[in-house]
Amino acid sequence: MACGRRAPKPDLARFVARRDDGTARLVRDDRSRHPGRGAYVCRRAECFDRAVARRGFQRATRSGAALVIDPALAEGVAHGNRERT
Repeated sequence: MACGRRAPKPDLARFVARRDDGTARLVRDDRSRHPGRGAYVCRRAECFDRAVARRGFQRATRSGAALVIDPALAEGVAHGNRERT
């Protein structure tokens, strides 16, 4: 989504927009359990940051301008965190 690199799904981090109380929040979903459109980005901090800056997550998840992105998500991607949520 950010750098255009193609890779198998297990090598990418999946994010979805979870809607709670009228607010859309970006959450990591490597197990593909959460409903909704997934946004895939490679596991590099630069790519995550580029996707945030270019509003790629808003477009990919079709959530609009009100998408809340927790800065801690970038740290998990940056450290190669492959935890399953």
